[in-house]
Amino acid sequence: MLKKLKPTIAIIDSGIGGISILREIVNKYHSGNYIYFADNLYMPYGNKSKTFIRKRVESIISMLFDKYKVDLIIIACNTASTIVDEIKFKNVITMKFNPNLIYFATKLTKRMLNRDNIIADVSLAKQIEENIFNTKKLNNIIKYHVKKHKLNELDCFVLGCTHYELVEDIFKKYCPNTNIIKNSSYLIKNLNYFPNTENLTIIFLESKNSNSYLNKLNKLIRS
Repeated sequence: MLKKLKPTIAIIDSGIGGISILREIVNKYHSGNYIYFADNLYMPYGNKSKTFIRKRVESIISMLFDKYKVDLIIIACNTASTIVDEIKFKNVITMKFNPNLIYFATKLTKRMLNRDNIIADVSLAKQIEENIFNTKKLNNIIKYHVKKHKLNELDCFVLGCTHYELVEDIFKKYCPNTNIIKNSSYLIKNLNYFPNTENLTIIFLESKNSNSYLNKLNKLIRS
């Protein structure tokens, strides 16, 4: 069992997407104790049922509080954030959605929020997950989706999936005249967390038990 890290933030996502939030927090404080849990055994969440995601994420929340004694949990997955009720848990934060903005998100996020201001895609998160270090292929993938959903014709839209935030620079490349907003920005801005240590400790956990995946997470946080 891990020794207690105090205070400790845990971040949950279906895969690598939540690294975008972890990066933002680390860049803001340059210190602190963090546990990142990637539920890659069931990635992506976007094609799972509402019931499955709720039960799965709530079981991870309970495990992190009980086993690792974390102080705060961030649900970094936008899809899971539309399903898991943070009011049910103390010290759990979910992603928020502004009804006045246009979002580019997953199919399940659109279905759960049931709003016309959400442009949805079913496969992009998984494509980013699988090709995150293949710059040429990622560029072609994002270029295709920008054209498919006519994102470059919008004045402004929000990246409503943390996987999309990992490739924000590519979206900006193909949408040069569009204001692109990260959905995590509000969460980071209003995060009430003050590290009481000058050291930085990040521990990666994942449900598939794959050393190669842990190496992937470590590489991403350093990139």
